[in-house]
Amino acid sequence: MKRRRPNPKAKPKMANRAVEFVIESMDAMGQGVAHIDGKPCFIPKTLPGEEGVATITRASKGVLFARLDTLAKTADNRVESVCPHFGSCPGCHFLHTDYQSELSYKLAALSGHLKRLDVALPEIELCAAEQRLGYRNRIQLHYRHKYIGMIDPVADSVVEIPGCLAIEEQLQDSFDGLYQDRSWAAERSGQGHCELYQSSDGVKLQWDKPYAHGGFTQVNRAMNEVLREAVLAQLGDMLVDSLLDLFSGEGNLSDLIVEQYPEVERVMVDYAPDRVKEGGLSFLHLDLFAETALKTFKARCKQPQFDVLLVDPPRKGFTLLHQWVKAFKPKKLIYVSCSAATMVRDLQQLGEKARIEQVSLIDLFPGTYHYETLVTVTFK
Repeated sequence: MKRRRPNPKAKPKMANRAVEFVIESMDAMGQGVAHIDGKPCFIPKTLPGEEGVATITRASKGVLFARLDTLAKTADNRVESVCPHFGSCPGCHFLHTDYQSELSYKLAALSGHLKRLDVALPEIELCAAEQRLGYRNRIQLHYRHKYIGMIDPVADSVVEIPGCLAIEEQLQDSFDGLYQDRSWAAERSGQGHCELYQSSDGVKLQWDKPYAHGGFTQVNRAMNEVLREAVLAQLGDMLVDSLLDLFSGEGNLSDLIVEQYPEVERVMVDYAPDRVKEGGLSFLHLDLFAETALKTFKARCKQPQFDVLLVDPPRKGFTLLHQWVKAFKPKKLIYVSCSAATMVRDLQQLGEKARIEQVSLIDLFPGTYHYETLVTVTFK
């Protein structure tokens, strides 16, 4: 049998290789960044200045991903996580450091995104959370057979989290019940997910339904109030006669404006099949991502202009934003985003007449790399 000659150009197998690392910086997703073989390597649960050994789990498009094994040198701002699951659970990202360090990493991440705008920017206003744990009024868990918890994307398995510290006290009994009584597994084969959440009429548990099937709410009740007040504050002493609220939900962000300005004409727009039969123009059921959305809206709402445009899109942002701004010529745009990257992409399309007046980082998701950004834009 003829022996095959080794291919000198063949790439060495990277996965499952132990490597030594030195963390140089923190990325926008709360991962430490090292360089291995000249390539960026992202290692969760590490901090700048730390050294140790990690195992490569994946190589993709010139970058590496690894899982922490041991630390030979720890950062001065490393702390012992109070959560017993932090080392293996992918749900939280910053519980190995103090909260002030977490906020500094988030500010750096947001600043990095905003640099892409290449315009003069105000100083970022920081709204820190009053509590770092015990704030979630909604949590989604994944199950596989009788196991329930978070999905580890590397091992492709369920990480059980019976001691999770992120949820509100009101959810605790129902959450504990999922681990103490696993009769739910007999009714469900294979895999799926459940959502545990606080509603106006008590704690609800939904199995295998789309996220926020029972109605979307911000997961942090206290910080949602901070966000609502921040939106209201953007109007200052401005005279407001009309408000267009896109991705409005039930009017979470615009309700305070209507209370403050009872005479304002508010139009709310969102995709809500359960509200499609509601009469009047106070709410329009519309898929804002459809290419025909603006045309459909104009046919149903004859108002030619709005003083304020309030936008709170999902994580993928709103690429059609510039069309709505051009169509209704608002004096002020208030953009609330859970993804700074897609927000910046959308703002880049507004043109030279747009001036950024306010930027706020509102920490609705302490312990994680997520946060809300509020940007207020005026037009020359």
